[in-house]
Amino acid sequence: MADTIREKIIAAFTTRAASLSTLAVERAKRSIDESSSRFVSVWDGEDQLIESRYGQEKLQFPLAIECIWKHGATNPSVAANALMGEIINTMIGVGKDRTFGALVDQITAATKSPQYPQDGSDYTSLTVIFLINYTTVAGNPYAV
Repeated sequence: MADTIREKIIAAFTTRAASLSTLAVERAKRSIDESSSRFVSVWDGEDQLIESRYGQEKLQFPLAIECIWKHGATNPSVAANALMGEIINTMIGVGKDRTFGALVDQITAATKSPQYPQDGSDYTSLTVIFLINYTTVAGNPYAV
């Protein structure tokens, strides 16, 4: 069976996120290993209907990138803020195809949430949530 437009968007987003880590990007999975590499995961949320008109449905869903890494001797706030910039630049920066191959109508970096380590931990996490707007034919999630 063919992939839905939504699945094609998530797959393209996940592929682009691959440059953020030397490890494979996971989908909807959290993991920590002993390497110093960043663990990157992509999480998709529920669709919301924005508008249904003239045989088209305009939809929006959140798509999050979560990174977990050992911050080492670097201040975790400094590391998280640098990574926020890197994620936004990688995903939607100047010169990037913000339509992900004509699949996305609009993408916005909506929230950026660092989670700082508890005492004794070397791990910091950061979640950046993007809002994805896209259009499908009403009743047909496979067609634009």
